[in-house]
Amino acid sequence: MRKILFVLMVAVLLFAEGCKLQSGIVAVSTDEPTEQPVTQTPEVTEVPTPEPTEAPTAAPTAEPSPTPMVTFLYKSRVNELKIYAAPNKKSTVVGKIKYEETIPLIEAADEDFVRVFYNGEICYCDCRSLVPADEELYGYMAPRYEYKTDKNGNISHDQNGNPIMLRSELIDIRLLIPNIEIYQIFGTSQNFTGNILYKRSVPVLQKETALKLAEAAKKFAEYGYTIKIYDCYRPYSVQFILYDIVQNSSYIANPYNSASNHNRAAAVDMSLIGPDGKELDFPTPMHTFNSLANRTSESRWTEEQRRNVDFMTRIMTECGFRTINSEWWHFSDINYLSFIVLDVDMRDIPMYTASQLGYSMD
Repeated sequence: MRKILFVLMVAVLLFAEGCKLQSGIVAVSTDEPTEQPVTQTPEVTEVPTPEPTEAPTAAPTAEPSPTPMVTFLYKSRVNELKIYAAPNKKSTVVGKIKYEETIPLIEAADEDFVRVFYNGEICYCDCRSLVPADEELYGYMAPRYEYKTDKNGNISHDQNGNPIMLRSELIDIRLLIPNIEIYQIFGTSQNFTGNILYKRSVPVLQKETALKLAEAAKKFAEYGYTIKIYDCYRPYSVQFILYDIVQNSSYIANPYNSASNHNRAAAVDMSLIGPDGKELDFPTPMHTFNSLANRTSESRWTEEQRRNVDFMTRIMTECGFRTINSEWWHFSDINYLSFIVLDVDMRDIPMYTASQLGYSMD
């Protein structure tokens, strides 16, 4: 009986050990693979990585360029523009540029100076004397007044005993008549002297006279005609040159005795261009100083020439001009005696852009 119990106890113990060993063994088979149990990983939603924000850093120091970046090309509107080493007129003058010479402008330095590139260096010049290189320049001389005097320098008086005051305000006629044709003949060598007498051709008149001419230009335009100017303001010193050659006061006023109305900037020598773009047929070429140019020689002109002179004369006189008998081409402002006799070299007439003078040329 004891033997039987002992055998049963041993059998129970052996069975228990077998169960323990069985639980630690994984069966391997060469048959179809059995899917292994895996630990379930929770699903993760991917969050986009934000773009990195660039931290502010100091601006990199660029290598100096031998030629600064130029934004504009400008030109001088004065006869001589000084270039300074610093933005100060007491600083060293490093160079000069002449009228209408161009210079690269870099940027404004302050309200009075701009930085320019001159001879490989950054320099400075007066900003008021520079204008864009592609803009046209026009002459203008501000109003001035003076008493009229006699040959002895005494002040002249009117019939009421009041001193006579003369005036002057010159303006470029192209500002008032944009489509006018200008051929200042004394600014070329193609005149009766054979020399260039105007070193700079600036077609200016007294403003009052120019406004009258602008009125005439509108009337001519209604018929399809355009004014062509051969001469307007003429410096008094040039008058002596012309008279000494011609020596005939019927055609060139004698400056030793009195001034020409051209010297007052109150007269024009002109003709007309027709709708076909050709100059009308007039009795003589411009500045032909002989009797055929006289208005009293009308009988010797062709019918077309008379018609053209009469038409031009009618419009000009309607607009406040007067004629002279010796020259079919000459017209003076009826108020010519109100203006100062001038001997201003055209190179000394201040030049500006249209916008600086308050005009639009569009």
